[in-house]
Amino acid sequence: MASPRRACVTGGGSYVASWLVKLLLSRGYAVHATVRDPCDPKNACLEQLDGASENLRLFKADMLDYGSV
Repeated sequence: MASPRRACVTGGGSYVASWLVKLLLSRGYAVHATVRDPCDPKNACLEQLDGASENLRLFKADMLDYGSV
């Protein structure tokens, strides 16, 4: 079985990026998304998307903090 295609989405918790995460998951991608705080309750909606338990990984990164990227 082939590995799923992968995509990285920065700012995964934002409105537009969260829709992109949803679209990519629905198309079978393994998605790595950066968020400021993976434990923040506002990111729980990402983890509830179809396919998220198997194909979504959240990474802590603040795009405004060069050292975290």
